[in-house]
Parts: sequence; structure tokens; C-alpha cells
Amino acid sequence: MATSVLKKRKRSGRILMFVKSPLPVVYRAGRPLERLLWEKWITSMYFETSQSHEAEIAGETFSLPIIQLSDRRAIALLMVIEMGVRFGDVVGDALAERFAELKPDIVVGSATLGIPLAIEVSRRLGIDQYVILQKSPKFHLADAMVEEVRSITANASQRLLLDRRSIGLLQGRRVLVVDDVVATGSSMAAAIRLVRRAGGETVGAGAILTEGHAWRKALGEDAELIVSLGHIPQFDIVDGVPIPDPSTEKDAWTDQRIFLTRSRQAGRKTSAA
Repeated sequence: MATSVLKKRKRSGRILMFVKSPLPVVYRAGRPLERLLWEKWITSMYFETSQSHEAEIAGETFSLPIIQLSDRRAIALLMVIEMGVRFGDVVGDALAERFAELKPDIVVGSATLGIPLAIEVSRRLGIDQYVILQKSPKFHLADAMVEEVRSITANASQRLLLDRRSIGLLQGRRVLVVDDVVATGSSMAAAIRLVRRAGGETVGAGAILTEGHAWRKALGEDAELIVSLGHIPQFDIVDGVPIPDPSTEKDAWTDQRIFLTRSRQAGRKTSAA
């Protein structure tokens, strides 16, 4: 996630405002919102509910806050940089173990929350260098390779940028792409496209969590590359309470495929008769 977070206490929850700022600014209860010029940079406003979701990640359970995106939808928020050092060890060990047999030459991660994951996985695979795809313009990225991204936590489209000086690290190499959460699949799809444009071969794509199933359509055949350490649903807001959407649960995709397969088989039998 390339944006920063402003937090304002409100009743039992918090309002999270994602802005185009390189540094987070914290507003606390009773402190007025100063510098009204910030308002023109605000792109989204989200409410942190009092509920949390217990997510199983690499065989362990972690409590994630539920963030309300609108009056109808909410998500469980994984902030890797706030999960602690031990969490990095857990997910780094687990992903490295799952991809070791593919023998990747280099790991690619996306800023910002994919950075610590790329480092931890690279360390455990014995790989010294890694490549980070940026989401915000930097002075050295004026000639970067670019792919468009649409994130579930951003109303506006973003861009994923590959420093052309990193092409040599990817060209002709076996590449493992990692990210914290795969939800819409847009970020992961853009990362894979950049790797291929740079001449690399994506041998695997790892995530701490998959969220819902929209990513399968966005990734197409590349969805088969995804290996995650856990899954979280998305939530419907019912009478002010976040309720897991059954269609986004872990087994919903399998159940749906079984239903469609049986429906097609029944249709063929009817036609034959």
C-alpha cells in the first residue's frame, strides 16, 4: 500500500484516511484538523469497527481489525509493518518452505507492505538481492516501466513502477513474486506483467493471505501460480455489523465450481435425452 494513514479516534473505532503523503500524520480526539490543505489530497475515508476477524496464517491464528469501506462493505485489514518481528519470521519461513523446490533466482515484492515480505523470503531462500516495485514516483524512476493497478483500499487507480536498472536482475531469471494480500488481483497481475516485460520467468506467486475470489478472474491462468498462507473473506454490513460474505469464504470458489460442473453435466444429459 503506497498511501499513508491518518487516524482519528471516534467512539469505539477509528476513521482511517488514506492520503497521498509519504509520512503518516496522527490526529487524536480533541485535536482539530489543522492545515485544511490536506483535504484536497484525501482519497478515501474508512471506519475501523470494534469487531475483529480471527485469521489463520501458516497454522497460527492472528486477530485482524475489520475496516468498513462503505455503508455496505468491510474488510479485515492486515498491516504487516505493525505485526511484529515474530510475524515476519512465521510468514517468511512458511513461504520460503513452500517455494524452495522451485529454486527461484530472485524475489520481487511491491511497495509498501510487500517490502518486508520480500526481504524475509529472500533471506530464507539464501538470495542476497531482491527487487521492489514502487507505487509512488521517485526521482530515479522517471524512465520506469509502468503498469496500472486498482487496489481494494484505493478509490483512484495507482501505478506499479519497475526501475529499469533492475531489469538485469530479472532478465532470464526464475522469479518469485510476493505480496501481503491478494484481493482484486490487480497488484499481483501488474507485478507479473512487469516481470515478464523485463524478461523474467515468474515461477511462483506467494501471498500471506488471499481475500475473496475476485483475484482469480483478474489473474486468469496465472491464478494457478498463487500460494497463500491463509484466506480471509470480505464482509457485508448488516444493521451496522460486519458479517462474512459467504461467496468470499475460502471454500466458496470450490463449491461454485462443483455446482457449475454438475449443472453443465445435467444440461448435457438433458440435451442427449
